[in-house]
Amino acid sequence: MISRNALRVAAVSVTVAMALTAAGPMASASEADRISPTQAAEAAAVVERVTGIADIAPSAALADGTTQSVSTSERGSSIVTAPATADGAVQSTAADGITVSIGLPGNNNAPAVKTENGTIVYHGAGNNADLAVQPTESGVRALITLNNASAPTEYRFDLGLPQGAEAERLADGSVLVIKGDEILGMFASPWAKDANGATVPTSYRVEGKTLIQTISTTPGTAFPVVADPAWWDKTKEIAGGMVSDTWNSIKCGGALGAAFIPGAKAYKAIKAAGGVKKVLSILASVDTKKGALSALGSGGSTLFGIKAIKKACFDDLK
Repeated sequence: MISRNALRVAAVSVTVAMALTAAGPMASASEADRISPTQAAEAAAVVERVTGIADIAPSAALADGTTQSVSTSERGSSIVTAPATADGAVQSTAADGITVSIGLPGNNNAPAVKTENGTIVYHGAGNNADLAVQPTESGVRALITLNNASAPTEYRFDLGLPQGAEAERLADGSVLVIKGDEILGMFASPWAKDANGATVPTSYRVEGKTLIQTISTTPGTAFPVVADPAWWDKTKEIAGGMVSDTWNSIKCGGALGAAFIPGAKAYKAIKAAGGVKKVLSILASVDTKKGALSALGSGGSTLFGIKAIKKACFDDLK
């Protein structure tokens, strides 16, 4: 068990949300070569209906086929690089030089196609599944789209972590990544949405340095289904340096990030309060539930009423 007092956040300045290509038969190279702009745009639209496009950050396609986004903060610049093909890995390099990679498994070489709103699509990246990457103002989202009921429901990805780091699943379903007493970040509890906006049950398990996500579809699930687990590795910076309790801030940031999607109950409340960073800053400046609810205004009661957010963000307040 990790002591709360011993925990400290690494100065990593990228938020990564990720979902991996499906296990199973993959698209062939010839199929990948035939991906049209229309197919890519349609795949991006499915994802963007869930995530929105407001926070997609500018990025540039490089000569080697990768797509790179650079974010600058008071700590310096961090870089997120989306791979040229679906068998590559998303690379997240922080201002302090720490790099975490998220491997996209399989032998699929479906090419990256950057679409109009900035979503990078790997059409046909899996068996009846597409992969998309969205650099954002605070990091990157990587999303898997299950196009129909024939798509696999288990997704595996390897984590490229610094030497000595490990992943540990927590009771709330999130996954903490640590190196000794140092927190490198965490995967917030995963979510998935179907074509009607309904929540689809999903969960993580950890096998060594492999994170495995299971999405539990049913005969009543409306396809396509979009899944987006979120990687948080800059919670203290997100809170503007005002967070005094690192452990609680990471838990709270993960819960807020997981809920901050269009259509989710918390989305309007978080957005009205100024976004995840602002909510964390507000919560870091108070020490009572009453103070938090007052500072957050009308949106506070909405957030307090959501079980995962209440547990992560409010329960430790007086």
